[in-house]
Amino acid sequence: MRNYRAEDFAARVTAVSQLMDSTNPDLSAFNARGGKLLMLEHMADYAQSPFAGIRYYESVVARLGRDNVDRFMRLYTAPGVDHVGSGAPANVDMLGALADWVERGRAPVGLQLVEQEVQSPFKTTRARPLCEWPLWPRYTSGDASQAASFQCSK
Repeated sequence: MRNYRAEDFAARVTAVSQLMDSTNPDLSAFNARGGKLLMLEHMADYAQSPFAGIRYYESVVARLGRDNVDRFMRLYTAPGVDHVGSGAPANVDMLGALADWVERGRAPVGLQLVEQEVQSPFKTTRARPLCEWPLWPRYTSGDASQAASFQCSK
């Protein structure tokens, strides 16, 4: 398209952005209603930058304060996981963790990313701890296919 001009589409981009983009860091009303939010960024995502989500989370913390945000929001990062959830252990029950937090008041702890066989009984072949940002799973010792061989640290 040789005659493309970005300004010709500015109104449409703005309209779609207002519908779809999550850029407002003021989640105080969401928090006041008892909302809980879990975010997961795949760090090897080739379709979108995981740093967009990380920067959003950081903007919420800057706006509302770390102590307040910790009461209702968590950001996790999955190293080596691409857009479709492959490349590293990527399966995690985020819905179960969210339901437990909302319904029972238990904030997520000890979440793991797992890779499983595709045939029943779906044996776990590799696992990593799912670390809260900015922590990262660091190998400590033992079987590298086991989450217990890693520790979340900076």
